[in-house]
Amino acid sequence: MSVFAPATPFADFIYRYFRSIHALKLGLALLIAVTINAIWTPPHFIWSMVTIVIIMMSLPQVGGAIEKSLQRAIGTCLGSAYGVMLVATIDSYWLMMSLLILAVSLICFISAGRYSYAYLVSGFTIIIVVGDANHDTSEALWRTANILSGCVIAILVSLFIFPIQAKQDWRSQLTNAIENMANVLTKHLKAPANHSLDFRTELEAAMKAVLTQKKLFFSLEWESKTLKKHKVLLAQLVNKQVRLITLLELLPLTRWEEEDKDAYHQINGIAAELALYLQQLAEFIAGKATQLPALPEHLDLQLQQRLQLTLPTTNSIATIDITSSSSQAPRGFALTGYSWLIYQLAIAVEALYEDISIIDSAYKKQPAKSN
Repeated sequence: MSVFAPATPFADFIYRYFRSIHALKLGLALLIAVTINAIWTPPHFIWSMVTIVIIMMSLPQVGGAIEKSLQRAIGTCLGSAYGVMLVATIDSYWLMMSLLILAVSLICFISAGRYSYAYLVSGFTIIIVVGDANHDTSEALWRTANILSGCVIAILVSLFIFPIQAKQDWRSQLTNAIENMANVLTKHLKAPANHSLDFRTELEAAMKAVLTQKKLFFSLEWESKTLKKHKVLLAQLVNKQVRLITLLELLPLTRWEEEDKDAYHQINGIAAELALYLQQLAEFIAGKATQLPALPEHLDLQLQQRLQLTLPTTNSIATIDITSSSSQAPRGFALTGYSWLIYQLAIAVEALYEDISIIDSAYKKQPAKSN
């Protein structure tokens, strides 16, 4: 099923109340840990609960929980193995601590990129396992086992108890970004001459939604093979949204006088189509439309030709004297610049449609189980 297909009532319910559901899931995971501790009372079981909180507290999505759990498990195993080796083979306090410091410093040096959390966990696991160098390896092994059990509990609860999908959050953030951009464009096109509208709230909301999309990339890779294959496209989609937001930020800077309103309104009439296309795209992504609306072929070229017809027919625009005090030259210059801005918006909208179309087509070509 496509990531843009209408959400099921169950999925919609989970996303609508995901904060409350996430809090309940965290409580349930801790309850499972407490129950295990009450039945078997393994030593140092507090580390299992600490691990659950660290993994689940800030990552409600299934993919995020899996990603962080695996990184924590790998980091724990590597750090524990090194720490146990130090405790089991070295008697000298200063030699042991020197090798500990050397290892943590090296980890700090190489820690970067996607797996930085695994490096972090590996570093502090070495310190936890070695401690004050006055205990045996059994304590270190129990701590490691408890951390791993916490990872398992966090993954199982995230996967099977009201799973919160990153895909749902991603499409919601994408919808919010495009809806805000469509609203900005619509308000601008309906504004009177020499307006003083402020679109900062809508544009900041759109940018926040774009940044949230970027944070979900790793989670999306774990949840969807299709999106994992198109992770480069997801990054390009973010960049294209940023470009569109940047162009929209220029709109409040455009002004026209009352005597120029007819020429500008002709351009705005053409630009209104772009606002409609953005709104239709947002409705499709949100699952309100079953088919991606089709854009006119070569939309940017068509709009370019129509925009050129709205410009003054005189050739004096190309040879404008910027020191001239005549009203015709600045007017033609401003109209040309405004038309260029609308033309660039058309190119940006067309690029968004292209990326969404590729993702939607990729889902339709894949077996349902691999989505």
